Amino acid sequence: NVRVEIYERSNLMFFSLRKSIDGQYYFLIKANNNEVVATSETYKRKDSALHTINAIKNGINSETDVIDVTDV
Repeated sequence: NVRVEIYERSNLMFFSLRKSIDGQYYFLIKANNNEVVATSETYKRKDSALHTINAIKNGINSETDVIDVTDV
């Protein structure tokens, strides 16, 4: 299992960019205690994964709606 990790840390979480055995890229969003909060889909190109990371980082907004569909 080959891993390439790039850490981008913020106060509450960080992104860990990884390379899977089949050569595709994916990332984890981790809390500062190293707990995995989310796992991305896989990307054929590293720059696509980095683009998504940057879109998430730029799109984080405390006013973003949360839609709860658990009781539907």
